[in-house]
Amino acid sequence: MIQRGLSALKGSWHQDLHDLAIDVGYVRPVVLPCPNLGRKDVTPADLDAIRSRIGRAFAAAQDPFGAGYQTFYQASGTDFTTSFRALGVKDPKQLEDDFLNLFIWTWSLKDYLKSVFDAKGLSGKAVEEEVNRCPALTYVADIANRAKHGSLRESRSGQFAELVDVGFDAPQDSIDRITVAGRDVTLDIKNIQLIQIHATVATNTGARLDALAVLSDAMHCLETRIRPSIAA
Repeated sequence: MIQRGLSALKGSWHQDLHDLAIDVGYVRPVVLPCPNLGRKDVTPADLDAIRSRIGRAFAAAQDPFGAGYQTFYQASGTDFTTSFRALGVKDPKQLEDDFLNLFIWTWSLKDYLKSVFDAKGLSGKAVEEEVNRCPALTYVADIANRAKHGSLRESRSGQFAELVDVGFDAPQDSIDRITVAGRDVTLDIKNIQLIQIHATVATNTGARLDALAVLSDAMHCLETRIRPSIAA
C-alpha cells in the first residue's frame, strides 16, 4: 500500500524515495446503465455494440496512463502529514472504476444474450445453466452484482467472490524524477510501459485469481458456449 511504502521513508527521505513502489488501494464502485435489457428486440447490432464496449473496457483496465493523483499520509502517533503526488499515471479511483465497469459490462452481455434467446423462442434457462457450468462467469456475476447493489446477499458462485488488491506498481526504472519539497513528495513517472497493474478475484474459500484472467475466461464462455446457439 502507499501508506506502507511511505512509512518506510521516515528519517531517510532522500535515500529511500527511489525504492518506493506505488501500490494503489481499494476505492469506490461505479454503476453503469445497460440499455435494451429486458426488451425482446435486442439486435445483432446491439450485441456487437456491447462487445465493442467490453473490448474498450478491457483496454482501459490495462492502461495506467493518466494525469496523476494526490494522496496524504500521516505518520502514526504524530501530526506530521505528507502530501504524496504521482504524475503521469491514472487516478486510482479511475483504475478501480475501470475494473468494475469491465465486470459489470461482461455480466451484462449475458443478459443481452438471454434476451436474444427469448426473442428467438429459445430457453433462457439454458443460458443460466451454461453460466453455472462456467466458474469464471459465476465470479463475474458476484462482483458485478456486489458493485451494483453495494452488498451481496446471495452468491452465484457460492463463494462470494469479490474484487480486491486493485492497483499498480511503479518500479524505480519507471520514475523519471522525484521532487521533495518540505512535506510534499512528487513522483514524475515517464516510462509508463513499466507500470504493472494488478487486480485479484478473492473467494471465501481462500482462492485468489488474476482478475483479467477470470474476465477473459468468462468472455470465452459467453462467446463459445452461449453465443453460437443464436448465431443462426
